[in-house]
Amino acid sequence: MDNKTKELINYFFKVMGDERFLRILEKFANGEGYGIENVWCVFADDYEQWEEDYFGDEGIAFYYNYPAVEEDEEVILDYENFYKYLNEIVGQYVERHPENKSEVEKYMGTIKEKYKGYNWT
Repeated sequence: MDNKTKELINYFFKVMGDERFLRILEKFANGEGYGIENVWCVFADDYEQWEEDYFGDEGIAFYYNYPAVEEDEEVILDYENFYKYLNEIVGQYVERHPENKSEVEKYMGTIKEKYKGYNWT
């Protein structure tokens, strides 16, 4: 993953804050996106092929709109890279909030099971 993509994904979680982190994982485990104001994400199956925002059959798209960023940005990750990067972010979160480790592990297990069939290496 290139540095700009990493920065934008990190920015998503920074904007959301630790207070929303477990809720975000719960949403992801249910195949639902999440967001606030000008920063949000959606899963591929939220869109039909005929819809303007359709970006394929798999993955997750992160959107960033002004004024959260200077220019509107979009990052699309396949499920394998989404999980790998989310796993890094989860590790950082658990370091700050070890009391939530078991709940985080439960959600991550569900997320991995839900999306592992999508061409993971």
